[in-house]
Amino acid sequence: MKPLTRHIFLLLILLLCQAAIWAQTGFYVPPSARIFFTGDSATIFSNVLNEGKLGIGKPAVVNFKGKHWENSSSALITDESNSGDGVNGTGGWIRFISDSELQTLFAGFNAVTRTGSAFSKLELLNPFGMQLTGSSAKILSELKFSGGLFYLGNNVLVVGNGNPGIINGYNASRYLVTANLPGNGILLRENITSSDGTVVFPIGSKPNAYTPGAIQSKTTAGDDYYMSVFDSVKADLTSGMNLKDSTVNKTWEIGKINRPGMDEADIFLQHLINDEGSFFQTRRSATYISRYNGQYWDTAMPQTLPVAGYLTTGPPLADAGVNSRTVNGLIGNASFFTKFTGINKPLPVETKVLLNAFRTDWNKVRVYWTTKPEIDQDYFVVQRRLSNESEFHNIDTVASKAPNGTSIDYLNYMMMDNNSYAGISYYRLLLVNLRDERAYSNMVSVKGKPGDYHLMLWPNPTRGQFFVGISGMAVVKTILITDMLGRKLREEAVGERTVVEMQLYIPGTYLITFIGNNGAILETKKLIVQPY
Repeated sequence: MKPLTRHIFLLLILLLCQAAIWAQTGFYVPPSARIFFTGDSATIFSNVLNEGKLGIGKPAVVNFKGKHWENSSSALITDESNSGDGVNGTGGWIRFISDSELQTLFAGFNAVTRTGSAFSKLELLNPFGMQLTGSSAKILSELKFSGGLFYLGNNVLVVGNGNPGIINGYNASRYLVTANLPGNGILLRENITSSDGTVVFPIGSKPNAYTPGAIQSKTTAGDDYYMSVFDSVKADLTSGMNLKDSTVNKTWEIGKINRPGMDEADIFLQHLINDEGSFFQTRRSATYISRYNGQYWDTAMPQTLPVAGYLTTGPPLADAGVNSRTVNGLIGNASFFTKFTGINKPLPVETKVLLNAFRTDWNKVRVYWTTKPEIDQDYFVVQRRLSNESEFHNIDTVASKAPNGTSIDYLNYMMMDNNSYAGISYYRLLLVNLRDERAYSNMVSVKGKPGDYHLMLWPNPTRGQFFVGISGMAVVKTILITDMLGRKLREEAVGERTVVEMQLYIPGTYLITFIGNNGAILETKKLIVQPY
């Protein structure tokens, strides 16, 4: 018998004898003990409690078939370096494997201080999955998915050791499941640089919801990037209007630890086609990745048709779509991204429409819109969604006023909606042309209280053209445009118009001021003009 093998054998006998004294159940490594698996395969059928040193040699594979594995905060999983006491990621595999139940892991790692026990290589082969509980975890070298989901809970999984490490085997049924909440269930990959190429974060918000992301750094200065994803997109990030109809109903949280707000990187996000909202689907050929800038979701380029989901280790996923965006200094400690659609490509319905609405009294809402031009327009369907409803409903159908459906002049439409709802009501139009092609208008909101007025400015940011909307009881005489130094650039008389089309093509920040009949300033809004 070789000396090292004999040493392991004697240690195991000692542990078995001491188990009765300590009244421990399962595979137990006490604080003063050291066990080392030198090679070949070994199987542990019971639970594991590691409070000492559990070594895994480079050629070794330890199959864990118990239900729960726990490392104390002072425990180590060592490798062959430093005479078997090292922890540099060169050790062998620990495989979580079961055909009957979910397995759980308390890894004993502190993601804030980056201290505690870390696995060299971990493989998941369990159709019931694996749950990280009570602590974060670190995998120094490689995480391999051979079957099942890895549930992160509200913990952090760190992969890499001064590098992003390796993650293999991920696809639509094998990935990391986040906690489906902002700031929870995070995958962090260490020290990503330009030489690492595209680094994938195989995550999803829940089972059957594989929505991964990827980072490609453009700098040699490495940084630790993390990513998570949760369901829903809100106008104010976690509150405000639900933007499900116009997005993919997923918000990705992306952050960097060492140099937040610095460096250039490419972001890749993959969504499920089934998650696309009804409005999003009509314009999906102009999909782009949008970042929440603290006040609103921005508009970005490129705007392209999503590519079949290639953020997988298998064939591209036909039911998923990938888009990318280059950002420079836009990934902070915690930044948030989703997908919207633009209008840089022609819509199936070529009619241009601007919708507005306001409450005239406690029981009625005036819905009105202006078109120019109308091209082969057949009719408009007025749709409404109350804030306590999840879907829009048809409330009226209005035929086109244009002769044979086509007009190059302004045409005005109006309908009164019997609406006494005390909360917020949302309205939009479904446009249907003579070829039965369909598209949606902009969406507007109306409060339950009459008598207010609402002054609107959209799109904002813009690349030149924008619109001013006036609703409710407001009486606006002129619209004044000034730069940030207060210099007047343009003054526009409103007249009887409720929608005013305007243009500014020089990039910068401007102030749009609404002036009433008596010369008083009703409201001032900030407009951002972006370069093409």
